[in-house]
Amino acid sequence: MLLNPIVFPKPKNDSSWATRAMLGEEMWVAERPLDTAMAVNVAASAFGIGGVVGALKRRPTATALCTVAEVALLLVYWQLMSEYYEEHRNYMPNE
Repeated sequence: MLLNPIVFPKPKNDSSWATRAMLGEEMWVAERPLDTAMAVNVAASAFGIGGVVGALKRRPTATALCTVAEVALLLVYWQLMSEYYEEHRNYMPNE
């Protein structure tokens, strides 16, 4: 995490969906509203933990299902973060 700002410089623009998702997440983390994104994030985390437990117990079906669910929820979360950015970008001071 310490190298992330060094390895990846600030984006030149926000035309990329992934850029908007990450910028939205930065804004969202600062506010931490109790909203749908929080619930999706908690669910994705739970499935991630379930995937690790399934892998440790050598249960491939449970591991695969948890991994698929986690990735699907993570994509939903990123979409919510992109939408959050679109809704709030004019309220944040530009650096």
